[in-house]
Amino acid sequence: MSECRPFREVKLQWLQQLSCDADLSDSAKCVALYIVTTHLNGHTEKAWPSYQTIADATGKSVKTIQRAVRELQVQGWFEVQRGNGVGHNTEYRPSAPSIIRASGAREKTDKVVTLYPAEGGQIRPIRRSEMSREGRQICPPNLEKEKINKPNPREGAPPRVLPRRAVPLVFVAETQLQQISQWRNWLIDQGMPALEKLELRTMKCGKYGYALPGHWPPDITNPNALEWITFFLQRLEQFGTGGTRQTEVRRAS
Repeated sequence: MSECRPFREVKLQWLQQLSCDADLSDSAKCVALYIVTTHLNGHTEKAWPSYQTIADATGKSVKTIQRAVRELQVQGWFEVQRGNGVGHNTEYRPSAPSIIRASGAREKTDKVVTLYPAEGGQIRPIRRSEMSREGRQICPPNLEKEKINKPNPREGAPPRVLPRRAVPLVFVAETQLQQISQWRNWLIDQGMPALEKLELRTMKCGKYGYALPGHWPPDITNPNALEWITFFLQRLEQFGTGGTRQTEVRRAS
């Protein structure tokens, strides 16, 4: 015979067996589920909700609740001690036979591992080597497994080249003489040709001007100075001396 465990330990098994009881009506199952999951004290294993409280929570009438409680008592799921007036509600408690049945179901689902403290605890297979006694087993290399290992194709791949962020350009009209003049002087200081040779001249809204990295050339402390110099060097390689356009001219000649 199974040992009767505390109800809080076999609550799940108790509810599973209750839901599978074909002799119980749906109203009785609903009332039992509400009492056990909402009002039952885990230590005293008792609950004291009134008929009206259960009716309001389950959406059923008081008469239906009374019939369901009587059915749960007759079928042996609850021990019911009826109250004797206002302030003395009916007391509900899962019956001892139902708790014993749930305890038996709990024992079947638990995994029991036999322990032998005198031999070191849980039963283990015999050690295959003395190396495992040192704390971890050292396995010899598996030559067959090494034969089927394929080299990683990424090992010989060239290093990944990160894409360069494009420099945002602004339009500086030719009528803005002071800005254009400062840009020309800045390019000369950097050892670069004039704006016209860098193919930066463009038109916007019917006005001619230049697409430049900024409205004004950068000073030494500007963190974008190096990035803008790189931009002009790339333009110089593309359109300046030795660039693509002059190569095309030589081919045409």
